[in-house]
Amino acid sequence: MVPETSPLLRRTTFVLMAIVYAAVEVASDPDGRPSSFGICFGIVAFLVAALVSYLVPVPTRTVRLPIFVTLCLALLLVAPVLIEPLIRYLTDNGLPLELQMVNGLRILGVGLTALAIWPLCLRLAGVVSLFLILFVAAMGDQKPIPWFLAAYAVVGSLWLMLAYSSRLQASMQATVTTPTAQPTACLRLRFPWWEMSVLLIVLGGALSLTVIGPKRVVWRLGEWLPTSGGTGAVDLFARSGIGDGPEEIAGDNARAAGMVETDKMIEDNKNALIDLVNDMYGPPHRPPQEQERMVAGGKADIISFHGKLPENRRPSRDFDTSRKGPSQRDKKLESLRARALFEVEGQTPLHVRVVVYESYDGVNARWLEGRKPSLRFLEATGGDWMRVSHIRETAGWYWEKERHRFKVAELKTNLVPTPALLTAFRINKVDRPDYYDWDYEGVLVLAGRKTTPPGVVITTECQTLDYCRLPSHAFLQSARGDAMAPLLVRVPESIRPALQAIAEEWAGDQPAGWPQIEAILKRLRQDFTLDWTVAVPADHPAPVMWFLTESYRGPDYLFASAATLLLRCMGYPTRLCLGYYADPQAYDPATAHTPVRAADLHFWPEVLLRDGQWLVLEPTPGYDVLGPRLPWSERLRLAWLTVWDWSRRNTWLLATVAFSSAAVIARRRSIIDTLAVWRWLWFPKRSWQKVVLECLRLLERRCRWAGCGRLPHQTLSAWGTRLCRSTPGDVSLLTLVRLSEWAAYASGLPPPIPPDQIQATCRQTLRSWTLRHLQRLSRETSYQ
Repeated sequence: MVPETSPLLRRTTFVLMAIVYAAVEVASDPDGRPSSFGICFGIVAFLVAALVSYLVPVPTRTVRLPIFVTLCLALLLVAPVLIEPLIRYLTDNGLPLELQMVNGLRILGVGLTALAIWPLCLRLAGVVSLFLILFVAAMGDQKPIPWFLAAYAVVGSLWLMLAYSSRLQASMQATVTTPTAQPTACLRLRFPWWEMSVLLIVLGGALSLTVIGPKRVVWRLGEWLPTSGGTGAVDLFARSGIGDGPEEIAGDNARAAGMVETDKMIEDNKNALIDLVNDMYGPPHRPPQEQERMVAGGKADIISFHGKLPENRRPSRDFDTSRKGPSQRDKKLESLRARALFEVEGQTPLHVRVVVYESYDGVNARWLEGRKPSLRFLEATGGDWMRVSHIRETAGWYWEKERHRFKVAELKTNLVPTPALLTAFRINKVDRPDYYDWDYEGVLVLAGRKTTPPGVVITTECQTLDYCRLPSHAFLQSARGDAMAPLLVRVPESIRPALQAIAEEWAGDQPAGWPQIEAILKRLRQDFTLDWTVAVPADHPAPVMWFLTESYRGPDYLFASAATLLLRCMGYPTRLCLGYYADPQAYDPATAHTPVRAADLHFWPEVLLRDGQWLVLEPTPGYDVLGPRLPWSERLRLAWLTVWDWSRRNTWLLATVAFSSAAVIARRRSIIDTLAVWRWLWFPKRSWQKVVLECLRLLERRCRWAGCGRLPHQTLSAWGTRLCRSTPGDVSLLTLVRLSEWAAYASGLPPPIPPDQIQATCRQTLRSWTLRHLQRLSRETSYQ
């Protein structure tokens, strides 16, 4: 009798495996944040395991695990590796090989826990949990890891005591119930061949390791791993590597192909944003006074201030909307596309702010740059993560948060690239908020530095939302854009009446909130054309009005400027932003990154939400905004609605498929039998024995489906004779039975009849004893 494991021991095994599962989930994420999918999957897995543990019967004797149980456990072990290609194909995301194997071992541990009624599975579950906790202790440095180790130590000690107690109790019970002492068998001495072989292999390996050198051996063995890149096979989702993988060098080389964490900080004094804007949109018709003073002063001011101008003397970033247009734009753009400024890992499109403009100077047709925030509004949340503290995260219109990684390649400013709706961010080993500063509200920079060092990786977390589901109270509305209105809704008096009339015509009949904003954006995207070569006339006093009433085409800054002023006329606090656009069409599947180049400079408006966030708007045709990250429940709901809508539109197709499927299911045996007979006819066996036996198998399957199959204790002759009584005139079945016995027991002898007659007999039998005929016989006569 097999020793039964106690219910308390099995429950303790569940607790032990749950601790290990959670610890692996935390250690798998660099930031120690378990994924929602991993948590949900773990809950479902443990519920299924508990149900299986309840349903599995107690084994009554010492036997091996059933073969199907062993196969199921093996399938659980390799399942993550098998489904990984499908996951990468559907989601463009994946896990490195080592995490796939660990996840397989973790799922195997849950399966062993469910079968802990078998002592073998119980012990294996303990071994698997120990290996996984060692993996967590070796690979994870997140803060919750020590707590998981302590919990595992406590529960593991209890598990060992209960396991020992269970084995001791079973041993005592077996001793008491043994009726008589069994005689001791004599043991024969043998030479320990296996033990000596293992010992020699271990000694040889240790000697080779000593001679070659441990470090060299480790590097050579590492070359065999697919994630190291040493095999030549590249795993795009590997975390690090030493060969030709996507992360070739995890060190000081800032131009490595992958995302590399580094704490290297270097200085650079290059700043060419103004030149870049002029290359993209052409120089202004009237250069700003600040630029004129810089040209007249030459380098004297820079030299007197030791290479860095104070804030009150630096060139202004104001943007003039009256521009000459780019010269030789195609050639310029080709040079601007040569090298990426930074790369984005994560969902796109994405808008990265660089400059914010808050007020519009109607006299000079110029956007004036925004104010610098007086406070940092940043707080450390533990480790090197920083949280944007002035954003209220209690608003009910957001979906799940999206995470991105930005790798700086060749930025010429101290910008820290971040997406809109930012809530938290981190740079490896930068754990103090005073290392950061706000250049404008929503534009993060490195405090006290001129450039962001190459190779720095910024991990960000931003909110996502569905614009169409924004409630009306999510937007702020104030007085219309006269001269005394607040700054973010102010419109110059010279163009306010005309803009007000256009705004009322486009969106005046729409409800307040997103419907009004969407109406303005829709008109700009549908009725106006994006044309980078258009130049604003030098003598026109209002470039925005020229764009809205005369040209109907122009660069993106005219789209953004028009949308900003029109929304201000409707009372929405709006600002203009200049930054970079991460285009989804630029996504590189080889590196799983989206490069952002100098040619991706872009203008767009943003409207202020009630919770303090700035909502990105996109009035320019060809540009989009980041969509919402939906939870699994919402994705399932949308998938169901999509299926339901498709089903309503294709009712006749579904009805035809359903009727055909029902017919195939109802006639499945006839279809399978027909296909098997065709196969027997078209692909005959080489010997007459195999031809006869294959025909007999087809006939026996027909009889089994019809309910008149051969009983286990019945011979072929008895079965055939009894079956032929219902059809006295047909002797083909008895002939086939005799041929089958001859083929099975006298295979070395020649056939009793010519081969042509054997083939004819088999065909006649299959033609006479059809499935329908056998079913009729089964209904009329009992063969049991």
